[in-house]
Amino acid sequence: MTFKDLEFVLELNGVMRKDVEYILDFSKKNGLDKEQIDDELEKMGYERLLENEFGDEYDDDEDDDYGHVQKFRHRSKFSEDYD
Repeated sequence: MTFKDLEFVLELNGVMRKDVEYILDFSKKNGLDKEQIDDELEKMGYERLLENEFGDEYDDDEDDDYGHVQKFRHRSKFSEDYD
């Protein structure tokens, strides 16, 4: 996550501009630690925005609920042509 990403997420979630600037200054001093930033947002009265927004634990295997799909070859002839 970059500072531009952080600024975008904060603005997208309705954080006031002066609070966005404060959070950006805070994160420049303390690093881009999502938990610390969320703690600061809670102190300011906002909900936690980053703990689920940029999940590093995203697993591509979560969508494996779909079964096997059998594909059929394309027929170049219509069914009337088989008579």
